[in-house]
Amino acid sequence: MKKKLSIGIIIVIALMGLIYYQYTTSFSYQYTQGRAAETKKEYSSAVLHYRRALEKKPEDVRTLYSLGNVYSRLGGQKELAKSFLLKAVSLDGNYTQAFSLLLKLYESDGDYDSMENVLKYADGEETKAVFKDFLIKPPVFSQPSGSYDDDIVLTLETPEDESDYQIFYTTDGKAPNGVHGHLYDGSLYLTEGKNVVKAVCRNTNGKFGEVEKRVYRIKYKTPAEPKADPNGGKFTKKKKVTLTADDGCFIYYSWSRKSRTPDASDHKYSEPIEIPKGYHVLSAVAIDRHGKRSKVYHMGFSYYPDK
Repeated sequence: MKKKLSIGIIIVIALMGLIYYQYTTSFSYQYTQGRAAETKKEYSSAVLHYRRALEKKPEDVRTLYSLGNVYSRLGGQKELAKSFLLKAVSLDGNYTQAFSLLLKLYESDGDYDSMENVLKYADGEETKAVFKDFLIKPPVFSQPSGSYDDDIVLTLETPEDESDYQIFYTTDGKAPNGVHGHLYDGSLYLTEGKNVVKAVCRNTNGKFGEVEKRVYRIKYKTPAEPKADPNGGKFTKKKKVTLTADDGCFIYYSWSRKSRTPDASDHKYSEPIEIPKGYHVLSAVAIDRHGKRSKVYHMGFSYYPDK
């Protein structure tokens, strides 16, 4: 009897041990222990328990979110955090908490492309509403970056269907979503030089979004040398000379015995001019609205009337 009793006790103990082992290695136990460790801010221990729980249920979105949350609090583990959260939202498009944390991590990296990409997993208006404070697209520029030979009138517009956004900008390359940003209320007039324009939208909650940068290098072109018709020559009858230049340029000219450089204090061309008697050199220059001067036109004209 004693022997049978001893065997029975051993079997009971073994069964209790097996039950305890199964319980302590179960998903429920490991997840609960992970939550307890996380509450105490014992994040390394929490990770250990959550990973054991995930081995039991690899697609449990609560555990995936919890791992993402814990890893986001551990230094240097942001990429791991994002990977678990991404899997969670891909499995449950209504898990707003997971979406919100994932978007915060993307935002801290300025990774707006990933934000836009993860939007495809969002189901329902409540989940999509989470993106309103994160996926704030940049303003639309009227001109692309590049090199230009004249001033630019640049306009900025809010993204489509976001007319309630405000636009802030800078033209010196500084961040527009800070103390240097100017509230946009009309077109920007860009002049000669390197213009670095940065612009950003701010939503109705006062949150800034993605910054857009454009660089405009403006160098005024030199006006072309004026043209004359006729282009010099000898004449025995009265003749007028027609001068032409690039659009927007004024022409100044002078008649003299030798070549000279005219300027704005000389005659301003407005209509064909008569060739004076004798031999004269017509000198003409084109000056545009920026004060840029062309090369000077010089040509000799002789007018000796028939006797």
